[in-house]
Amino acid sequence: MPRLRHMNPEKFRCSEQQLQKLRGTHRRLRRLNRTVLRHLRQIWPHFRDQQYRDAGRLLGLEASRINSLLRLCQQIIESDSRQPEAIILTVSYVCPTCVKNEPLEVPESQSANLPEALEADPAWQAEIDWALELVCRTEERVFARCLSRGTFPGGFLSALNRLRKALLQQKSHLLQTTPEQPMPLVELRHVTTCLWRQVGRAG
Repeated sequence: MPRLRHMNPEKFRCSEQQLQKLRGTHRRLRRLNRTVLRHLRQIWPHFRDQQYRDAGRLLGLEASRINSLLRLCQQIIESDSRQPEAIILTVSYVCPTCVKNEPLEVPESQSANLPEALEADPAWQAEIDWALELVCRTEERVFARCLSRGTFPGGFLSALNRLRKALLQQKSHLLQTTPEQPMPLVELRHVTTCLWRQVGRAG
């Protein structure tokens, strides 16, 4: 799974088709999270070894599915190959002979908005946090069982650890990011403003 990088909203631009794919993949992740939560709740300390092995295989498959969907999300984001929009930088000069020296008006910069498909979803984060909590509780119960029975379901614990890593990677997808984009083109325009001439015309 590639490491996600920090997202700069001003650099992220994608097509409507990309956003639709991303929204669809996110919905699949949400459904998978709910399935994981249901399966974690069904694991009990009195399970036999075979039941733990079956549960471990199931959780391992779900961890693999989460990682696959996260890779798909990253591929969708990285598939944006369009050229970045040019930035026009206008520099205005005030004539030194002007008797009236007023500061030029500078338009306020507007913050870029993230596409809806990439905005943080508190409910989604809560699902992941609750799944991670259940993973920790399940691990504690299994260790207690090992101490009392003297058996160690290693395959189950390995699958549980894979699931934990997949959930943490999914959480990173919500908080971190997209690939770096090429630097935008910058066009420099020079404008000379003579306030003395403007006052003369007004008079």
